[in-house]
Amino acid sequence: MNLPARIRPGSAVRGAGVALACLMPSLPQRTRAVLVSYGVGWPLDRAGLQLLVVVPDEGAEDWQRIVLPFATSAVSWTLLMTAAASVVRRTALPAPVAALLLGGAVAVGDSALADLGERAKARMQAAPTPERADPALP
Repeated sequence: MNLPARIRPGSAVRGAGVALACLMPSLPQRTRAVLVSYGVGWPLDRAGLQLLVVVPDEGAEDWQRIVLPFATSAVSWTLLMTAAASVVRRTALPAPVAALLLGGAVAVGDSALADLGERAKARMQAAPTPERADPALP
């Protein structure tokens, strides 16, 4: 298997943002790097690793169905990855090495979780529902 070919573009962007955040000296710079990379990676593909996502009801207005999932997942992602970058900066590893390790782990993990979610979604759609299970049943 060719690992770089399996990493999704959005996951690579998010991983690069987390790696860059590890190199930033201040907390606001780290936060900005993570948030911008999440925003750039979102249109490429949705994140596989999401801490919190609010999805409005079907009857919600169109802008709510677009904005709420992005906003809630972006805020939770930014908090989690900024905290991770801050913790990694305090380790004994040199900052560039820690940045590469954390950024790579984020890119691979995010891609793997997105693939896992897509496979689970495909299984759910392929599974027979009670209406389709047996047409002879009333």
